[in-house]
Amino acid sequence: MKNLIYISIFLISANFYAQDKPRSMSETTEVKTVKVNNGEEVVENKIKVTTREEKKVKLDKADAGKVNQARVMNSDKMVTKTIEIDNDNDPFYDSEIELVSYIQNGKEYNFVKNANGFTVTKKNAKGEYANAMRSTLDGRYYIFNNKEYSGIGYFDGDGSFVVEYYDNDSNSLLTTKFMSIKTPK
Repeated sequence: MKNLIYISIFLISANFYAQDKPRSMSETTEVKTVKVNNGEEVVENKIKVTTREEKKVKLDKADAGKVNQARVMNSDKMVTKTIEIDNDNDPFYDSEIELVSYIQNGKEYNFVKNANGFTVTKKNAKGEYANAMRSTLDGRYYIFNNKEYSGIGYFDGDGSFVVEYYDNDSNSLLTTKFMSIKTPK
């Protein structure tokens, strides 16, 4: 009876630690020292850029049911960059910026994480394109606002960001999608 209880506990706890989807992940870190003239003196600041690449592991359908299955080598990967800046001479980094790149209508956008949600900037353009503030209702939805429209946004199952908004001109609900940038291996 005692062994039966131990086996039951082991099987139940194993279900909690099962993987959702297998992923391959690599992470590289690069530290640079930058000299900045603040008007009074030249100060050295450290910048640490951590690039994390996540790739879903896809298996060859021809090997389905086999123990050792071959991987599909052209699966997509998603790149996330974390930039940490040290403004003084202590061993700690003072600020951190996390950004993920997306594409909408052929234009590249960076989503930069902040305390309330994230800021959207166009690549190679000055200023902000939009702001997305996390909704207090659920935490999965964001209030998205830019010069052209305001709406509700969320991340779909593919990792893309979808915004639904009301268009006055057409008197209808429109949807726009920021596609996650996935670069083939």
